[in-house]
Amino acid sequence: MEMPKSRVRGVSSERIAKALLERLGYEILETNKIVKVDEREVFEVDMVAADPSGVKCCVEVKAGRAGVSDLRQLFADSRILGLKPLMVCKGLADEAAKAVARELGVKVIELSNYYLLLEPEELNVIVRDAVRGVLNEYGFYPTPPLNEINREDWKIIETVSESESMEEAASTLGMEVKDLGHKIGKLRQRGVIPGEARTFKSLRSYLRQLLSRYAIIRRLEEIEEEVKKMEELLRNLKKVDW
Repeated sequence: MEMPKSRVRGVSSERIAKALLERLGYEILETNKIVKVDEREVFEVDMVAADPSGVKCCVEVKAGRAGVSDLRQLFADSRILGLKPLMVCKGLADEAAKAVARELGVKVIELSNYYLLLEPEELNVIVRDAVRGVLNEYGFYPTPPLNEINREDWKIIETVSESESMEEAASTLGMEVKDLGHKIGKLRQRGVIPGEARTFKSLRSYLRQLLSRYAIIRRLEEIEEEVKKMEELLRNLKKVDW
């Protein structure tokens, strides 16, 4: 079933906002976080991010302008989580919204303002990161060549893909979490793991996709070899003088 246009617009805005926040020095800790109270799901926040000074923020992304009700809801959600409220949108709807943002201490990052200030190269990076996020989400992220992944890399990839947490993966590999994080960082630098896979959940999801793709690639290579053998056999049979 086709996704409603309003939802498509919202998802696109979230991807662009995520890329922009990272360019501004924020670290995205979680996306689409489900919040439970007394074991019941009560609401979802678009992102949890840490600002450049390390302060954690509850991030709400609006495809359009944010109004008073949007700001009040974000403030309430942030209070429950004990985080600083941060709204990323195309601006505030009116003077009343501006007054509420000031009163409640909601920081507002206006997408349009930052796009005007960005250099073409920076804007290109943001758009490229957003596109890469879409490709990865739907399983079309470029697969690194097999010869660029060594035995140690495979061990890390397979272990992380089968683990429930970074701590579990590090324990299975017999190393400290920080050491595993360092090795994963090296894999990112080499382009084996995309920069978008920053949470453990997204990292594990990508690595599972990667393993599935390589399994398909290997099978296709095996089939290609079998076909070549059959073609060679047929050529030899044709040469036989019956």
